[in-house]
Amino acid sequence: MYIKRHMQEWSIGKTILAPQMIFIAGPRQAGKTTLIEQFLTSIKCGSLIFNWDTPDVKKKYRSDPLFFESEARLLKGKSKQVWIGLDEIHKRIQWKNILKGYYDQFKNDFRFIVSGSARLDIFRKTGDALIGRYFLFNLFPFSLSEIGSRPLKELSLWQALIGGKNFSSIFDLIAGTQPLPYDLWEQLYEFGPFPDPLIKSDYSFSNLWHRDYISLYLREELRDMTRIADIDGVETLVSLLPDRVGSIMSINSLKHDLQVSHGTVATWLESLSRLYLIFSIAPWQKKIHKSIKKEKKYYFMDWAYVPKKATGQRFENMVAVYLLRLIHALNENGLGDYKLHFVRDLSKREVDFIITDGSKPLVLIEAKTQAMRIPGFALNLAKKIGNIPVLVLTHQSGNLKKIGPQAYIISAHHFFSCIP
Repeated sequence: MYIKRHMQEWSIGKTILAPQMIFIAGPRQAGKTTLIEQFLTSIKCGSLIFNWDTPDVKKKYRSDPLFFESEARLLKGKSKQVWIGLDEIHKRIQWKNILKGYYDQFKNDFRFIVSGSARLDIFRKTGDALIGRYFLFNLFPFSLSEIGSRPLKELSLWQALIGGKNFSSIFDLIAGTQPLPYDLWEQLYEFGPFPDPLIKSDYSFSNLWHRDYISLYLREELRDMTRIADIDGVETLVSLLPDRVGSIMSINSLKHDLQVSHGTVATWLESLSRLYLIFSIAPWQKKIHKSIKKEKKYYFMDWAYVPKKATGQRFENMVAVYLLRLIHALNENGLGDYKLHFVRDLSKREVDFIITDGSKPLVLIEAKTQAMRIPGFALNLAKKIGNIPVLVLTHQSGNLKKIGPQAYIISAHHFFSCIP
C-alpha cells in the first residue's frame, strides 16, 4: 500500500526549482526510496531509477560513467522533462564529484533527484563545490494527514500559515475543518511514524522492529559516518534517553552515568542528531547569544522509544516531531526562517515550545495529555514578549476552545489534521 507523501506536491514537482538537483535526506526507512520510485513512475521515468547500493549499477558505472544517458535521451523525446533518480549514491567514493559532473553536463537536459542518509545533509555544513547545484529537503516518517490521505491543498492551517494570517483566523479555519479519525492518531501514538510498524500495527512486530532499528542504526550508520569507536557506549547513552525526553538534558549527569568526558557525551549526542535518530531544541531568549551555551532538550524522531507508561513524555515527543516537520516544510519552501525552541525562566518555569520567525516570537505551545485551562506563566509570558497567542495541544479528542483573545485549547489530532 503506497501512501502519498506531501513532499511530492510542495517540493519535488516545483518547476521554479529547476535546474537544481533535488536532494532528499532523512532517517533510514522513512520512505525516501519509495518516494522517488513513485514520483518517477508517475511521470513515466520509472526506468531511470538507479540504486548505487546494487552490484548492477556499480557494474554499469564502471563500464560507462554516463550509463543512464542513452535511455534518458530516448525518453526525452516523449516527455517535456526527464528525471533521473540516483538512490544511495552517497555510498560511492567521490560521489560529490560524480554529481557535480552530472549536473554541469546535463543540467539543461535532465533533472536529478538524489536520496540518501544523513550524509547528504552533513557534508553541506562544511561547504562543498555542490553548493548552488541542489536544494535539500528532509523527508520525515508519516504524518497524520499523510496516513489520512488528506491532500495538501485541503490542509487549511498550512494554507493559513503560508498566507500569513493571524492565529484568530487560523483557529476559525481549524474549527471549520473536519479532523481525521482519532483512531489514526492513536495508531500513530502507539506504533510511531515509521512505515513498517505503523502499517502492520502489530505490537510484537513493532517491538522487534524498533529494537533492530536502533541496533542496525548504531552498528551501520554510526560506524560508517563517524569516527566513534565506542558503539557500546553510544548504545548505553541511547538507552538512557527515553527517561529524559522533555527535560533539560544534563550532560554533566550523563558523563557520570557513562563514565566518559563531557566532550564525548556532547559528540555522541550531536552524532545521533545528525543521523536523525534524535533531535534537540534549544532554549529561546531575546538575546540569542545568552542561550547558545544553555543545555537543550532532546527528543526521538520516533516517539515509540518513549515508554507508553510515560504518556505525557511520549505525547510531548510526538508534538515536538510534528512541529519540527512543519518548520522544515515552511523553511524548505522558502517561506521564512522558522525555528523551534522552548522557554525556561530563572524560576525554572517552562513553556514546552515557542515558534519564532527569525528572532520574532510567533506562538507559545504547551503539550498536555488533558487540559481545562492555560498555565498562567504561559499567558503572562505571551503578553510580555509581544502579546502573541498561546496554544495548548491536548492528547484528548474533542477539545476546540477559544479561552481568550489570544488563548486556545485544541486537540492535537485536530490541529495536526490540518497541516502536512
